[in-house]
Amino acid sequence: MSSTERLIREAFAAEADRAVDPRLVLAELERRRARPRRRGLILVAAVAAVVAAITAVVVPQALHRSAPPVATPPATTQNILLVGLDDGGNADSIVLGRLGGDGSASAISLPRDSWVDLPGLGMGKLGSAYARGGASTLLGAVRELTGTQADHFVLVDMAGFAKLSTAVGGVPVCLRNAVHDPFSGTSFPAGQQVLAGPAALAFLRQRHGLPNGDLDRIVRLQSFLRSLANQVVTGGKLADQGFLTTVRDSVRVDQGWNLLDLAGSLSQVHDLRVATIPVGDNGFVSQVNAFQVDPAQVQAFVRDFTGGTGGTGTGSCVN
Repeated sequence: MSSTERLIREAFAAEADRAVDPRLVLAELERRRARPRRRGLILVAAVAAVVAAITAVVVPQALHRSAPPVATPPATTQNILLVGLDDGGNADSIVLGRLGGDGSASAISLPRDSWVDLPGLGMGKLGSAYARGGASTLLGAVRELTGTQADHFVLVDMAGFAKLSTAVGGVPVCLRNAVHDPFSGTSFPAGQQVLAGPAALAFLRQRHGLPNGDLDRIVRLQSFLRSLANQVVTGGKLADQGFLTTVRDSVRVDQGWNLLDLAGSLSQVHDLRVATIPVGDNGFVSQVNAFQVDPAQVQAFVRDFTGGTGGTGTGSCVN
């Protein structure tokens, strides 16, 4: 018996009442082993969700807040909302992902401090939507801002990124300059380095001392996700029981999501394009420090970007 098959059988024993057909699991693992690696990498949370489905370690579970009914997405396109939550249920990071039937994939970051309409609550910061109104409020706010209805969503506790980084043996990052956060006392040298655990989380959370504040923090997240996904794919973590257990403990998805179908869609992805929505000045609005955003401008940007216009990358080094 191969080590991969043994790991799968152990997972089934632990989650027997929720396991998928093992023939599908083995077939998917064999297909992944035989397929050439692609340069384009997908969001690590989506990778983790697929890994979870394939190994039957993770199953979709109800969130602690009520979620709206999930409509069946078109066969050729899926819009996925990735949310990183802090301990208080606020969204530290919000990314709108799109998987196209032609193998294209895009990820658009939505700054948490964007001043937007929160359905049923009035104006407020986008990052507060989940804590104040649950999944339905966050999904509604994203729809009003971007003009896009998310078909599914993935929730990752921000602390989960620290655990995932440790589980893959560290995540390579590169900084243009040495930085210091006067609030947390965290410092990072310039150049290439490998981060794991609390250091990785500090890297993702820092915005003080960065030239562009929270916008630089968002670029860090985009770069970190691509690097983490690369570690997952190239480091053999798809069959690593420790990594899979970390995924189980860190990632939640909405009910009714057929992740095995998603695995088929992800197998066609050949490129990931990343961007951040346009924002205006960062100043005080109703005594709250927030980014001004124009929904019409944002919606035009999202349409153009997901349509293949203006592809961007995170670059080799970030602030």
